[in-house]
Amino acid sequence: MKPIRTISDLLPTRRDLLRFGGLGLAAASAETFGPLCVRASAASKKVTPRGTAKNVVFYEISGAISHLESFDFKESPGNPKDIQVTKLSTGIQFPTNFFPNLTRVMDRVAIVRSLVSHEEVHLRGQYYVQAGRPLNVAFAKEIPSLGSVVASELESRRRESDTFPSYVSFNLETNQVGALSTGFLPPQHSVFDLNPQQALKGMSLDQKATELLEERWRVLEGLRALNRERMNGFGRGVEAYEDFSVTGKKLLTDARWPAAFQISEEDRTRYGNSAPGISCALARNLLRQDAGTRYIHICQHGWDHHRRIWDRTSDDNHYNLIRDFDPALAALIEDLAASPAKGAPGKTLLDETLVVFMSEFGRTPGPLNFIAGRDHHKHVFPAMFAGAGVKGGTVRGASDSEGRLCVDTGWNHKEQPRIENVVATIYSALGIDWTKEVHNTPSGRAYPYVDPLGANGIIPIDELSGIYG
Repeated sequence: MKPIRTISDLLPTRRDLLRFGGLGLAAASAETFGPLCVRASAASKKVTPRGTAKNVVFYEISGAISHLESFDFKESPGNPKDIQVTKLSTGIQFPTNFFPNLTRVMDRVAIVRSLVSHEEVHLRGQYYVQAGRPLNVAFAKEIPSLGSVVASELESRRRESDTFPSYVSFNLETNQVGALSTGFLPPQHSVFDLNPQQALKGMSLDQKATELLEERWRVLEGLRALNRERMNGFGRGVEAYEDFSVTGKKLLTDARWPAAFQISEEDRTRYGNSAPGISCALARNLLRQDAGTRYIHICQHGWDHHRRIWDRTSDDNHYNLIRDFDPALAALIEDLAASPAKGAPGKTLLDETLVVFMSEFGRTPGPLNFIAGRDHHKHVFPAMFAGAGVKGGTVRGASDSEGRLCVDTGWNHKEQPRIENVVATIYSALGIDWTKEVHNTPSGRAYPYVDPLGANGIIPIDELSGIYG
């Protein structure tokens, strides 16, 4: 019997449908059912979503950055000897020589340093980040990703001119989970997962190719019309394929799409000529086009350094990943802050965009382990936020002197905040009522947008309001 190794072994597989990326089409295997029955939970208190964001960029530091040498610095026997820490104007101690670019924008960033996770292994932790809830294998097939829920909720806000997918990701294929399906949601809300390097190589058609595409499209539409009644019996697989075809055709004939995949040599220098750098530059471009993309998930995989975490002679270490991460995220925040928002005089894209960056958990404090690395640590770790009304320089919550346990939850609950509360914060910023529930799922089990039932009992589902000052 083949051992289960990834979520893809538990769920229908996803195939890349285009050379540069593809839709997460695993949702096509779910059973078709009628319109969603969505209502606010009767058990939840009435909430008022903030609605301060038009867009969200979620940067997943996948594999877990060491919080001790980054956003919750602690003096430790395991600190690398070359670390140089400076107290910033915001009052935090920060390794400025490791993060010279992010140092410039930390006055725009709010940090919540008191998160705890249900999970402490990467596959389940990465699923948790993407789905907004712990993995339950019995229902995983019908659970949508957070980005797909956002795409579904914002569908009514799409304009005639919005041809870009609502939900776009970069490099989700590189983590252990891959890009999750739409679950019970229609395939049209699937993620459009892109390989950034491949995306730069070919996003436009010349005139001859465009004419050929239009001619073939007319023929295809005619065939579909002739076979519509017969094909209706084939379920969501056909629906998913047709959604993909329509999306692809709109993109390839919209001049804004290839324009969004042009980056200059200056951009490569500022963002870093790396997968994270190009992903962040392209995320900026997609938002500048204002063509329908509202939720962008960027995955930087590889931060799992159980060994030789601070060994520069190793091919794989935190130094290398920080070198890519630091300029990419800093340039994205700076460029969003310098880009005028379309249709909103006096506002910038950062005013309209909530930027979230975090890992699935932290890394063990204290001395390094016997192979000079740090292991998994779920008990306390940070999440960072910028834009969309967030008060930069804010710090909520605290860990102890080692970074091992939480000593201040940072909000009006004795329980530590969790990824569910990050999800509630994202929904609230987008103007989405996060207490909603879907009651006609294929299994008949209610799907709350933010699940109050944690691994060990009921948990608070509040947003992280403290980041707004």
